Amino acid sequence: MSIPRLNPYRAFSSPSPAPVRAPSRDRSAREDAAALTDRDRELILQATGQNIGPGEANAGWINALATAIGADRAAGRLAPGQEITELYLRDLARRYDGNPAGRNPITGYLEPALRHLRQQGRGGPSRLDVSA
Repeated sequence: MSIPRLNPYRAFSSPSPAPVRAPSRDRSAREDAAALTDRDRELILQATGQNIGPGEANAGWINALATAIGADRAAGRLAPGQEITELYLRDLARRYDGNPAGRNPITGYLEPALRHLRQQGRGGPSRLDVSA
């Protein structure tokens, strides 16, 4: 005896639709990686050791610093051509520090990134000069 005979309606029913999947985080990470500038990639390489090539079709997993910078670029918080500065990185760390989950994923990358900016002369003023 076969299954269709036990349930004659089953043989005529349409197959179940494929489950709808939410976009994967990998896709978002690839889009974020595509938004990175060459200088962003150099900063990320120096701070984290991860080399994210320009125009990589499939960047795959990217570290938290790269994800944060790429997301800010993609969302327009960092304008095209706007350099990453010490002020930006400290503000990024502050935003994560305010995270209710209590986890700051860029903490370990902050000092190496700041050191790289200072070595490149791109750190910007660490203090605001109000004497002018």
